[in-house]
Parts: sequence; structure tokens; C-alpha cells
Amino acid sequence: MVKEYTHTKRARRGNAGAQYGYNNGRGKTTPEKQRAERGQFDFDVINGFKLKEVEFKMPPKSEREAMREQFKKEVRPSFLKYVAEHFPDELRAMGISDVGLATMRKGYSVNGYNVHHKLPIHGGGTNDFKNLIIMPIGPHDELHHLVIDPQLKNKSLAQGIKIKLPWSDDMVWKRPAKSREKLNMPVAQLMQKQAGR
Repeated sequence: MVKEYTHTKRARRGNAGAQYGYNNGRGKTTPEKQRAERGQFDFDVINGFKLKEVEFKMPPKSEREAMREQFKKEVRPSFLKYVAEHFPDELRAMGISDVGLATMRKGYSVNGYNVHHKLPIHGGGTNDFKNLIIMPIGPHDELHHLVIDPQLKNKSLAQGIKIKLPWSDDMVWKRPAKSREKLNMPVAQLMQKQAGR
């Protein structure tokens, strides 16, 4: 079982997952949540990330711990400095102020934002910059709690399993142009809406 490897839910007001049929662990399990546990979703895009199938295989514990320690001490500060230097306009568009940019240039995180491993370390992900993206905590947590964690529930990862992973090639999250209720939809429907603008 991988309970200890899934993200801890942060306390928040309201029920952010309710609009997608999730109850954040409260009350009755919904059909949407049951389908998510099987890797079946009513959408192909969530918070600007397209779902793609990947092999999710847990490395040995010592390797995971070493990578997490390296991430905390070396990789995250270097990544923050890099994106602050190379993507200031994108960071401002995401909501980071000039003060926040100055903080990032020193290698420190900005409150309300998270450096996300696109393929998590406990699924075989690396600390390479191409596997990292900075994004707001709310959309980040939805990637884990609505898509990744349900697929890992009660599964053994030692041999590896196929899951649908939210993926973006970007290093800085781009706020979707459409309103929140239109973020999570089948790709074909999203393309139609974009073409009809």
C-alpha cells in the first residue's frame, strides 16, 4: 500500500473537488471517485495539464530519500533561481510579484506556490528541471488528490503500474485562459472551444 507516499491534504475552506464529483474523503464514495481509482476520468485536461499514460514504479527507499534531500537542499533553490531569471513575465502572469521574484532569485519559495515534480519521486521521477514546474498550491493539490492519488490507492508500486499522469512540458504553470469550470474537459471539446473563439 502507498498511503504514506500520497500527498497530505491541506486544510482548506469548502470542498474544491466537489465540482468534479469528489468529496475529499468525507461521506460516501462517488462513482467519479471510483472511476478515478481505476484511471478513468471524465476529462483529458486538468488545470492546464494533459493526462498522459506513464509507468509509475517506486524506486528503493534509500534512493527516494536521497533524491528528496537533494531536492530540498540543492535542486529546488537552483530551480527557483533559474525560473526567476529566465521566466519573469510568466511568473508575473501566474501572480508572483516583483518582491516574490526577488525572493526566488535568492533560491527561496514564495508563499502560495509549490515546485511540483511532474512524475513524483516515489513514482520514479527525477530532480531534472524538465520534470519540475512551479505552480500555485491549489491547482497543484488538485493534480494529486483528484488524479494521481486515487490511482495509487491500495496499489503495490514495487513492480510498477500504468497510470494517467497530468503532464505539461512547461517549467512555469500557465493559468488557463478560460474560467475554472472549463478547465477540466475532454481534449476534443477543448480544441473545439479554442477554434470557435
